[in-house]
Amino acid sequence: MTDTMRAIVFDRYGDPSVLREARVPVPVRRAGQVLIRVRATGVNPADGKWRSGMFERSRPLRFPHIGGYDVAGEVVAADAGDLAPGTRIVALLDVVAQGGYAEYAVVDRGSVAVIPDRLSFEDAATLPTPGLTGVQMIEEQLDVQPGQTILLTGATGAVGRFALHAALGRGARVVAAVRAKHVAMAEALGATRAIALGEGVSAEGAWTGAPFDHVADTVGGAVVADLCRRVRADGRIRTVSTTPIPSDGLPVAPVFFGVHADAARLAELARAAAEGDVVVEIAARLPLAETAEAQARVDAGTGGGRIVLIP
Repeated sequence: MTDTMRAIVFDRYGDPSVLREARVPVPVRRAGQVLIRVRATGVNPADGKWRSGMFERSRPLRFPHIGGYDVAGEVVAADAGDLAPGTRIVALLDVVAQGGYAEYAVVDRGSVAVIPDRLSFEDAATLPTPGLTGVQMIEEQLDVQPGQTILLTGATGAVGRFALHAALGRGARVVAAVRAKHVAMAEALGATRAIALGEGVSAEGAWTGAPFDHVADTVGGAVVADLCRRVRADGRIRTVSTTPIPSDGLPVAPVFFGVHADAARLAELARAAAEGDVVVEIAARLPLAETAEAQARVDAGTGGGRIVLIP
């Protein structure tokens, strides 16, 4: 292994054109960390938001910066007696330090899960951020219980699929609010009921059933607020969207939350993916050199599955 590696960096905030390829030092592993040879990196919508400067005031980055925090690869080095070199692993990197758009990355041991034999590096790299975000919203933020009725917006997206899987696993009824063209897909994924979100559909017209116990939102905006008026006064609204839900007139205020590392839960998600219980489609596999193109596609929100980078 050399002392330097290929990475995609940016030196200032901006559109995807600020991304450039560079040779940078291989990150130094500290005690309690794992050095990974990256084999696949998932591209998330949040990657472009960090690059654009959306979080500059709250969490400014140090330049040059390497983005990306969903990686799958092989162990290069770890603490003695822990993971053996060559072990196939998937990890959620630090959401501020990041570093996934590179040939090597370091991560805390508590963020690492072993990849099952039947799961590819590419498929594993689609799991950490959307998978953990979806299940944490259902299991930790909303504490969904059997028999409850949950409104889940964007249920066919990457985060939404995992939230749907987790809610159904807890015995909840899930009303999936999705674009009209995705209603059939949401039903095929197991939603108890699927309704059209937006496109001129009012809350009253879209849902006339009993009030929702909780709302799990991945979309945000005024169109979601219309449906949130149907949540119980003692319910909760949790959102992962950076587009705020207007709170005027709502029975309860929406609360934004961010994902956190959880190696044990990530291992469970990897097993579920290996067994085909939950599927996140891959729209494209691109070389690391095409990171700008990958982020441009994700920024545009064209859908159709995740984009994975191959170093």
